[in-house]
Amino acid sequence: MKKIVLTLLIFATANFAFSQHKFYAFSINGKYGIVDNLAKETIKPIYTSAISVPAKNQIHLKDYGDKMDIIFNTKTGAKQLYETIFSNQVQIKGVPYSIISNKGKKFLLSEETDKTIPITRDYNDFKTVGQYIIADYDEQEPFVSGGTDKNGIPLPPKIRKIKTHFVVLANDESFKTILDRGFDKYLPLYQTEEQQEDDGIVKMVSVKLEDFNRKPNFDYIVLSQGNNHKLYNAKMALVKAFVLANADDEKLKAFAEKLIKVNFSTKANREGGFVSVPPMMDPSMGKVKNSYEESEEKKPFKPYLYIKKLESGNTIFALQETEQISKRIFEAKAKSTVKLYEQGNEITIKIAGKEDSKFNYNPITGEIYLPKAYLEELGITLI
Repeated sequence: MKKIVLTLLIFATANFAFSQHKFYAFSINGKYGIVDNLAKETIKPIYTSAISVPAKNQIHLKDYGDKMDIIFNTKTGAKQLYETIFSNQVQIKGVPYSIISNKGKKFLLSEETDKTIPITRDYNDFKTVGQYIIADYDEQEPFVSGGTDKNGIPLPPKIRKIKTHFVVLANDESFKTILDRGFDKYLPLYQTEEQQEDDGIVKMVSVKLEDFNRKPNFDYIVLSQGNNHKLYNAKMALVKAFVLANADDEKLKAFAEKLIKVNFSTKANREGGFVSVPPMMDPSMGKVKNSYEESEEKKPFKPYLYIKKLESGNTIFALQETEQISKRIFEAKAKSTVKLYEQGNEITIKIAGKEDSKFNYNPITGEIYLPKAYLEELGITLI
């Protein structure tokens, strides 16, 4: 019973937090805009995407075109315009950051706080590797003059190729560069204990792991470019540079094992690494309660929202207020397929030949947050 009450409390708290918002994203035929809790359109649906940032009560509206991107506050209605916003591009100590471009400057913006971190490069991708982040960026080769021909006439300069460089960055708010360039492939190595026999009992090989909620830091890492390799320790201090032709991961691991004289694993997770066997369960811990012991008592009725397809082919969205009373909120024509997603308090309308349209609803009353101007287009009639 306590578990049931806790579940209902969490659900009620989530719904309360949702209902505190004054503004919501909606989409019409794949384009996103903003509507308030009175169903009044605040921003027209002209944006390509709307990304929710719940920790800051924000929505990131993105265009991928000439229009400025927007950070919109769902409680106050305040909006900030930027040239580009790329949401959740990098995780720093588990906190997601967006990359913002504005007036020739770029910076990382935390999606949990107001923390900003300036950046000077156009990074393409980020990979979290323990205490570090491995990123890459493109750079054009230096300008080289084409010289002159035999008559002294200047020749066109050589074509400047674009090359991708990889860097190691600190996985903290300093975001400082630890190692720049010199590799295009990396192989983290995690130290293991040797498998050995003791009194006839074989000990399980175990990978040294940190908190499963975080990416474990490596003990060593090989950074490679072609046949040239460099082995670094966990503090990114160079251990040895070596040449090894046509080396795959197994050959690199074997070389590092011979050099360091320990066993390595190339994986440090539940699938790849071995973990210790949990202690045997006490018999009393294994007892399963009869599910009927807590459900014999009749539960009080709880109102709920639902959709139902009618014989006419139309679909209704309704609130079951009591066991006997149901209140219809809207009816959609047969051309409109209605999908209800309770977890996000969202309704999706699918119409053949068009992209999906989406809008939120109040999880208590069922009131929909959709401007009236789009009801007819979506085949919806409010009741």
